[in-house]
Amino acid sequence: MDDLYTLLETAKSNRDYRNILEQLRWPSGFQCPHCAEGHGYKIESRDLYECSSCGIQTSATAGTFLHGVKNLKTWVEAILSFINERGTSTVAAAELFNLDYTSTWFMMQKIRLVLGGLVEESEETVLIPCSILKTVLYKASTGDMHGNCLDDSVELEPAGMDSAGRLAAYILSTFLGVSRKYSQLYAYEYALRKAVSSESRMIEPLSVLSKFVRPGSLYREGMRKYCAPPVILV
Repeated sequence: MDDLYTLLETAKSNRDYRNILEQLRWPSGFQCPHCAEGHGYKIESRDLYECSSCGIQTSATAGTFLHGVKNLKTWVEAILSFINERGTSTVAAAELFNLDYTSTWFMMQKIRLVLGGLVEESEETVLIPCSILKTVLYKASTGDMHGNCLDDSVELEPAGMDSAGRLAAYILSTFLGVSRKYSQLYAYEYALRKAVSSESRMIEPLSVLSKFVRPGSLYREGMRKYCAPPVILV
């Protein structure tokens, strides 16, 4: 991993970042995702691998959450920005990464959803009813199946109330309020950034990136249909 950290520190081009993702996906060498054979060769001119057994051509991002992404540099930088303490609004991120608002919104939401797995794996989580956060969840949004997200069945301990207050403050200070439909995704981001600021837990950049080269896909239509539960995990 030391070599990969060196590559990550010095990476400048999309090809540099693709090289890092290739090593994260196939740490022991190329393995065909189709026939599981470990023999193949790289087509340098196209940044593809061809399996010597079945002939299929693939890449480090094919069939993963980064499938179809061309500007890997921007995506990797955006992913790693989530393990900084400070949050960024979509408008600010669009300016930072030189993208239009819609593309930036989709990118950031997709990253939040994928990295949510890190939060769900944590033992230090709190459940917060959306009703507690109604002052910062400013609209239901089209497709919100939970209406006003009212759910008072979860009783919060004092520590949970503190977490709810800090989450609300984070949402208001960073985003000036968010949609109830996507509230869980912003809660994931808050929990990740909170973990980074805690001395008791470290989040390794390569571990974060490795989540994006696992098999899986998530496209814009699926992201638009996403709907947070009435009780969110922080």
